[in-house]
Amino acid sequence: MSASVAPITAARSRILQQFDVANKIMSSNEITSSPVASSPVQTPRATLEDQTSEPSTPNASMGVSASEPVDLDSGPDDLNNENLKSSVWAHFERKKNGGNVTATCSHCRKTLGANPKNGTTHLRMHLDRCKRLRQPDVRQKLLAGIMGKANAKPELGNYSFDQDFARRELGTMIILHEYPLSIVDHVGFRRYSSALQPLFKIPTRNSVKSDIINIYEHEREQVMKLLEGIRSRVAVTTDLWTSGNQKKGFMAVTGHFIDEEFILQSRILSVHPQ
Repeated sequence: MSASVAPITAARSRILQQFDVANKIMSSNEITSSPVASSPVQTPRATLEDQTSEPSTPNASMGVSASEPVDLDSGPDDLNNENLKSSVWAHFERKKNGGNVTATCSHCRKTLGANPKNGTTHLRMHLDRCKRLRQPDVRQKLLAGIMGKANAKPELGNYSFDQDFARRELGTMIILHEYPLSIVDHVGFRRYSSALQPLFKIPTRNSVKSDIINIYEHEREQVMKLLEGIRSRVAVTTDLWTSGNQKKGFMAVTGHFIDEEFILQSRILSVHPQ
């Protein structure tokens, strides 16, 4: 029995020695750190009061609580389109509906999403199929018939008054119907012209005579250019006719030819009084 107890006693004594060494090390650490740990931290009274009181922030001075979240997107409902670079914003009105930004079409008043992250492709697609946008604006247009066709269907077209064009048409009317130059002095004609177009300034007899001569020179030049370009032969005929107003006789020389499209053309080449 004594031989078996001796190793146990020796092991026990070694364990106790190890515990004693550990206790000494721990006690030495407590002694060195006790002055620092035991010394109380002196906190100024003003610091404690500042911690308990509410901090002074710009939001508090402006009437906004620091605990409430601040909405950075808060602002007016109508947003300005001037800073946007896309051309589609010329046809849309940007508005803020709660937390979302919407775009309202200026033509059909349809509302679409306008989140900057989504881009403007859907807005362009809407403009391509917007029915109101494709309809022409008729506020600055008038119903007008086709020149030279009495029974022509009126069509919408832009109109601008041209004094020179109106004078040429007046001279052409006098030539076609053999009206006297004194028609411009008739009271009925002046009233009728003023009713049709108040902006038209009726010319004098001499002005109408100059316009008719200019029309003749222009038509003569066009006929000469046409004859120079044809490749076929020209058949010349003479006709006698009498003016209805002045009862004067004239002999007209007319040229007949076939153009490049095989259409018979006739042009008066010269007129001689009898």
